[in-house]
Amino acid sequence: MDLTAEDLRRAMQRGEFSFHYQPKVSFLTGRVEGAEALIRWRLPDGALVPPGDFIPVAEARGMVADVTRHMFPRLLDDLSRIHADQGEDRLAFNISANELDDPGLIHLVREAIESNRIRGPHLEIEITEGTAVSRQEVIVQRLTELMDAGVSLAMDDYGTGFSSLETLSRLPFSVLKLDQSFVMRMLASTKTATMVRTSIAMAQLLGIRSVMEGVESEQAYRMLLHYGCSEAQGYWISPALPLPDYLDFRRRDPVWPCSPIGMLRMAQLTHAWQYKLLVDMLFAYLEDPDAPGSIPRHLHMNHEECALGDWYHGLGQVLSGDPDFDCLDRPHRRMHDLCAEMLDATRRQASRDRIRQLMTNLSEESNALHSTLQRLEMRLLFEELHTPQ
Repeated sequence: MDLTAEDLRRAMQRGEFSFHYQPKVSFLTGRVEGAEALIRWRLPDGALVPPGDFIPVAEARGMVADVTRHMFPRLLDDLSRIHADQGEDRLAFNISANELDDPGLIHLVREAIESNRIRGPHLEIEITEGTAVSRQEVIVQRLTELMDAGVSLAMDDYGTGFSSLETLSRLPFSVLKLDQSFVMRMLASTKTATMVRTSIAMAQLLGIRSVMEGVESEQAYRMLLHYGCSEAQGYWISPALPLPDYLDFRRRDPVWPCSPIGMLRMAQLTHAWQYKLLVDMLFAYLEDPDAPGSIPRHLHMNHEECALGDWYHGLGQVLSGDPDFDCLDRPHRRMHDLCAEMLDATRRQASRDRIRQLMTNLSEESNALHSTLQRLEMRLLFEELHTPQ
């Protein structure tokens, strides 16, 4: 189909563009928590023009930002209808790095938030070609302002193209979205499966959500169920739906397999990593007290603020009442108390024997915590074997 820039302008004038919404399911609850807005072009005769036909034309003619600005009010209208019907769904929409050069788009988003047409937590911006963005300080500042307003910023297609660790470190991302090609390969490749698990773990260590796209089979879904991924989308869950169909879909309130084990594993992993890093930096200080920045002041935090505490007092509360879950609080609090004592003893230059004793006590509490977590995880796994999903 030979399309021109004029065809796109005419389509915008006639209101032929709309959004279809692909649901995203939480691995923790098994329920839809939002959707990705995907632009669609429906001709007057009802035929759909594939995005692969018109988006490259918009990119080649420099019209992508025009289309996005044209469609953003439609997104707000759709979101209002969804919230009036279903409540707190979060919608994600895609923009390219080049569009961030346009201050008008950022202004539209900020204006919508400031005028209360939308709340920041209900909006997620998925950005592709992140490396092109990360080197522009003015754009970093704009995105930081959006994040401060509560908008989630997702690195789209992570693991392919321009996405990189450098970009992830510089921009205020709160979501890591893994490219669907990994899902397709991980079922047949142990190496790819390991890369998926490692990427999810990295997101957890950075304190950000992870989303897997392209889930097209029950086998892939169940493989990801215990990996600690936050959300999934794909044809096995649902294709992208026109707004009326999406609302009907949400009213039916379908439920997919869910499990707390993935989040438990990720919280456990992150807490262990923070503990090891703290110990390593303490030893670095003991070895060379004059080394700049070696006292790990930023690593010790309140027991409710660390990765495990955040999980325990938040998402982990679905397990409240479980005897092993309830036993986690005491050794965890004690670990944090001992960390505070060690830092204080180190700064006061206490004797090596005193610091060694505190570290021994910390290790014992860590072992007790780890044993309880392992026991809880193993029992939950066996319980899931006998629970039909």
